[in-house]
Amino acid sequence: WKFTYPVTVLFALLLMADLGFALVHVVYKFNYISHPHFSIDRDGSYAEVYQYLKEFWIVCLLLLIAVREKAVIYLAWAFIFLYMLADDSMRIHEMVGGILTRSYQLQPVFGLRAQDIGELLITGLVAAVLFSFLFLAYYFASPTARRVTHYLLLLVAGIAFFGIVVDMLHVALPWGKSLFALIEDGGEMAIMSLVVGYCFSLLYRHSPALQANGVR
Repeated sequence: WKFTYPVTVLFALLLMADLGFALVHVVYKFNYISHPHFSIDRDGSYAEVYQYLKEFWIVCLLLLIAVREKAVIYLAWAFIFLYMLADDSMRIHEMVGGILTRSYQLQPVFGLRAQDIGELLITGLVAAVLFSFLFLAYYFASPTARRVTHYLLLLVAGIAFFGIVVDMLHVALPWGKSLFALIEDGGEMAIMSLVVGYCFSLLYRHSPALQANGVR
């Protein structure tokens, strides 16, 4: 991460928007506003649409870097975030997980619903395919691209922690539903903003115009 002025300002703006959506969610929970789209954990909410935009920006940034660097590994990362965008906006893991649950008559376990087990299975299967492509590209990648991948893996692990682990706790535990929902979605939003900032820093740091002028 290079804390240059444009990158830092962009990340700060994204994070402030995340905080704003979280605060509006709290206000909604206290019934000071009534429109359900102000709830951070509602499907199709304003916060969720904002999250779609960030995922779309990440895909675009990674594709630009892939073309400029002529590196397949950035294309692999673009596919991963493209699936995240498709999954979040079209509920792929929920829809296919439901089909899997009904087809194989999955049973509840550890306080999780059968639907949750199906969703975990389909998420694991898709992740195995996408990350297999990533690790194959990693084998042929440059040291710089490998280092970038290490950072992105940490960030994706953070997204997975909030999106899977906290989500499962949200479902399994009988208390703290509103708190877990805020932690889950707020954490995902903050880390996705960090990914946008990081990808933008990669594009900005290696800008041909900046390199010609000796700017880092």
